[in-house]
Amino acid sequence: MKKLLATMMAVLMAATMLVGCGGSEEAAAPAEEAAAVEETAEESTEATGEMVNIGVIQFMQHGSLDENYKGFVDGLAEAGYVEGENLTINFQNASGEVANCQQICELFANSDTDLVFAIATPAAQSAVNVFQETEIPVLFSSVTDAVGAGLVDSNEAPGKNVTGTLDMPVIADQIAVIKDVLPEAQKVAILYTSSEANSEIQAEEAKAAAEALGMEVVIQTSSSSNDIPQVISSVVGSVDAIYIPSDNAFASAMATVNKTAVDNQIPVFCAVEAMIQEGGIATTAIDYYELGKQTAAQAVRVLNGEAASEIAVETQKECALVVNKTFAESVGVEVPAEVLDKAVTVY
Repeated sequence: MKKLLATMMAVLMAATMLVGCGGSEEAAAPAEEAAAVEETAEESTEATGEMVNIGVIQFMQHGSLDENYKGFVDGLAEAGYVEGENLTINFQNASGEVANCQQICELFANSDTDLVFAIATPAAQSAVNVFQETEIPVLFSSVTDAVGAGLVDSNEAPGKNVTGTLDMPVIADQIAVIKDVLPEAQKVAILYTSSEANSEIQAEEAKAAAEALGMEVVIQTSSSSNDIPQVISSVVGSVDAIYIPSDNAFASAMATVNKTAVDNQIPVFCAVEAMIQEGGIATTAIDYYELGKQTAAQAVRVLNGEAASEIAVETQKECALVVNKTFAESVGVEVPAEVLDKAVTVY
């Protein structure tokens, strides 16, 4: 701002000098230009001070998605968009119901919404369905396969007024952790919710990674969080370990997963740190808080005038080893010292 004022003063002084030397009406042009610059600067200041309205739809409540939202809000604040000052957030939780996602997005469409942030694939699909023919941009996060979910044409060139961040972990690394902790493991069960497309994609990749390490794979699916104890119990005694991808239903029922695993003394490995914290042994994890901040940076670019369709979908490259030593001991597993030494976080 100081630099701008200095420039304007210099222009005004130049205009005055020209008039004092007998300049004609042509000499008034710089003064008019200075006035135009000042008017533009005032308009710009007013524009940046306008209230921004963001609608946030979160598919369900659990640790990873909650952290994703928190990172998004904090990332916006760091960029100068502060809730209650120049930012209004209409946060809505769909409670794991796809029908609710559609209703929430329609609510946003009928209100003064500048941008929609959708957390998890079902929420993002509803948002894109409602807003794809409008000028309101949609940003997503906690999505594993944006192309497969029909959110974008490609990650490099979304092609729609949509972009965001992916939570696809390096699943081969996560499966390798199972072997690091349980070198003798020969058979692993992969459990996920049958209605979650993201989970199915991860399960197939996990299966290939496990088989590449010489392990036999059993896949069992749950239809809802209600039958998770039965699904876990169905593999007890027939496998050496369980792997659960970043599945929303399982993530929301980790207390149940923990209890069932402890009761049956079965080792559980999960894809997400929040799940590990509640009832898994170890993983190389996506940081959902940082993923939210990464999405906020994209949102700021959109709010500053860039088209979402021209902002590439991003992934988080760095994953950290996370270990829950307490849970491991509760299912009779001693985590090797070399694994603990590599861990960034140990619970």
